[in-house]
Amino acid sequence: MNLSLYCKTGWRSSTPHVPLGVHEADNEVIVHLLTAVLVATSSVPQGGMAGSIAGRVEPSDSLVFSGRQGQLQVDVPRLVDPGLRIDGRLDEEAWSAAAVMTDFSQYEPVEGIPSTEATEIRIFYTSDAIYFGVRALDREPELILARLGERDRAVFGDDWVRIMLDTFDDQRQAYVFYVNPLGLQTDGLWIEGMQRRPGSASSVSIDFNPDFIWDSSGRVTSEGWTAELKIPYVSLRFREVPLQDWGVNVTREVKRRGFKQAWAPLTRNVSSTLAQSGRLVGLRDLKPRRLVELNPVSTGKRAGREVDGQFVRDNVEVEFGMNGRYGITRNLVLDATFNPDFSQVEADANRITVNERFALYFPEKRPFFLEGTEIFRTPRNLVHTRQIADPSGGAKVTGKIGSFNVGYLGALDDAPKTLYGDSSSAVFNLLRLRRDIGSGSTVGLLYTDRTVTDGGGFNRVMSGDVRLLFNGRYTLTTQFAGSWTSAGAGDNTKLQPLVTASLERSGRTFGFQVKFDDVHPEFRTESGFIPRVGDTETFGTVRVTRFGKPGSTLEQLGIEVRGDAFFDHEEFWDGGSPFEAEIELQPTLSFKGDRSLAIILRDGFFRFRPEDYAAYEVLGENGDMMPFTIPESLKHLKALAFIPRARVTNQIQANGRIYFREIPIYDEAARGFEVQLAPDITVRPTTALQVSLSYSYSRLWRNRDRSVYSTVNIPRLRTQYQFSKSLFLRAVVQYELEDRSALRDPTTELPLLISGSAADRSEEGSFQAQFLLSYQPSPGTIFFIGYTRLEVGERTYRLSRMDPTEDGLFVKLSYLFRM
Repeated sequence: MNLSLYCKTGWRSSTPHVPLGVHEADNEVIVHLLTAVLVATSSVPQGGMAGSIAGRVEPSDSLVFSGRQGQLQVDVPRLVDPGLRIDGRLDEEAWSAAAVMTDFSQYEPVEGIPSTEATEIRIFYTSDAIYFGVRALDREPELILARLGERDRAVFGDDWVRIMLDTFDDQRQAYVFYVNPLGLQTDGLWIEGMQRRPGSASSVSIDFNPDFIWDSSGRVTSEGWTAELKIPYVSLRFREVPLQDWGVNVTREVKRRGFKQAWAPLTRNVSSTLAQSGRLVGLRDLKPRRLVELNPVSTGKRAGREVDGQFVRDNVEVEFGMNGRYGITRNLVLDATFNPDFSQVEADANRITVNERFALYFPEKRPFFLEGTEIFRTPRNLVHTRQIADPSGGAKVTGKIGSFNVGYLGALDDAPKTLYGDSSSAVFNLLRLRRDIGSGSTVGLLYTDRTVTDGGGFNRVMSGDVRLLFNGRYTLTTQFAGSWTSAGAGDNTKLQPLVTASLERSGRTFGFQVKFDDVHPEFRTESGFIPRVGDTETFGTVRVTRFGKPGSTLEQLGIEVRGDAFFDHEEFWDGGSPFEAEIELQPTLSFKGDRSLAIILRDGFFRFRPEDYAAYEVLGENGDMMPFTIPESLKHLKALAFIPRARVTNQIQANGRIYFREIPIYDEAARGFEVQLAPDITVRPTTALQVSLSYSYSRLWRNRDRSVYSTVNIPRLRTQYQFSKSLFLRAVVQYELEDRSALRDPTTELPLLISGSAADRSEEGSFQAQFLLSYQPSPGTIFFIGYTRLEVGERTYRLSRMDPTEDGLFVKLSYLFRM
């Protein structure tokens, strides 16, 4: 073996390097010390629970970096020809020359205490890749959670280790690489400031949509588990300089306990997670090859549908498409697609839509659009690529030039959903520019244009946004946007504004957020997703958290108070009152063993607006039409909700929600009372089998006479068997049964008419089934065959009373060539 170590003579931490574990004096660290010097003689097959960590080799003391002692500047050895096989064993000689990151600290549920289970991360790099070795010790290895599953979903029910690499060392964005004890992969991008639920205490800001190509393998042993990771530079973007420093942190979760630990200590008293990272210093002579990828895709399908009462099937359709990626520079990438296949391997889960006022949001799942999506992200969602429904082709350029992040996306959409009812295709052009300023702050511009090819109609939006970090704890986010829309022939609207501003304070025991959103009634984005237009929102939340002693049953108690108010845009600026408001008290209890209970107490207010009921009339007893009278405002709309989350055993996870709430019945302008139940149980009886059963139930009564307005039942069963890391079989079946009564005037109980038509009782049921066999050894290379069927009919579980309306058999084959 040709093994060459590059030894640097640069900066060293002023804190003395300490051999592994000797600075601690408790029994746990004695175990850590002993296991660090023992050399095991055998190992077990992947997934086994017997044996020991194989071939242990020890580094020099000068290469050990203690997170708890603040040794966060890591001099990483550079090796030539390490001769590694990525098998999860850590028994090669190269690992003895690696730097070692050790002495992790817990950050959930209790910050700052030594980790309950020892973790050691070994790291070195070569000219074309960076390598990580994971040794995760566990006092109860038989209880380690390690199951097979599909990529990007497996680790969230298992134990895991996460590598975070801030390759630009700018504390704004980092690559994340998760691995579970069997070496299953999940990856994505950590994005500081990524929008989450307003007032959320969660610190997770990860976009899991991007997929990167890297190697990993893992093994469960009698001492815990080990893993090896190889991340090639061609999968990363970083600065084009000869000597590099990268931000780094490594975190681990012991799932059965709910304990999370980090090498570089983490605290919620600092708003930026990446600002708390350590650094890999002095990386030199990184030589990634130029990124060139070709991804031919072939699909075949045979679809069936109901036509004039008869179910007919089309002929088999075969299509061919091509995707390509080219690295213009190390940090600037061109993506192009021709006749793209945007098939999805699992449909969106159904949701309760009865009594819903706004369009529901469904995330993007199509690979071409997901690459580089983080660059187009802004505080309000002005880029939502699912608006490009049926593209025939597209191109995209994304990357970083100096301190500027740039992105351009162009696509031709053949879908009929166009401006002002046109049926021609549309051209999308989206341009994004964002500049880094200061430490962790950014300023950005966004331009979107959707133009109809026939007639000249268009929708254009120009936006500017700023994100400022200051005093470590505070984040100020603002965005100003304006839209222009035209029906063609020079008929253009004036500039219509959107404004948003948010100030947030992070903190371990105390935090708050205040937010203001204002959207003009004529603001329009045909490239984004803004469901509430014409409303002005004011929002505020205060959060207080208290922590139990280490080992106590109640680990955390959080109390959050939230207030939210919506005004009509014009009324707000004229000094008017809100038409919708609520205040909530949300205690959250976190218990030992990864169990929690959130409680919501709410008092709300709602005022029906006359313009929403302009088309309403009342059908009199003699058949005459009478005007509809808007009822009085609904005051003190009370609600009580419970959101439990419990790991029953290592094989059974139970979640859910229970709502008891008074809400407006929007279609009748009446007061209602809803009971909503949504249990969700996941069972993993074996390493390979997962069964998930969810059931959404809603019943809504009219308060005035206790009559039932609507009932909805949505049971869903999802079963998946994982033959290996790459091969699985999945079946999903779901019913949606809905019963909604005829609309009645809340004052007279007479029938309501909308635009002259009676809103009669509706009762229907549907059944949907999906079956998929998928083989995906790596992102971009995939073969799957699937079948889907939709039946609609009576509100019953008996399929004999439903008729098929759609079905389809589909096959996909693609292969990623990386040159």
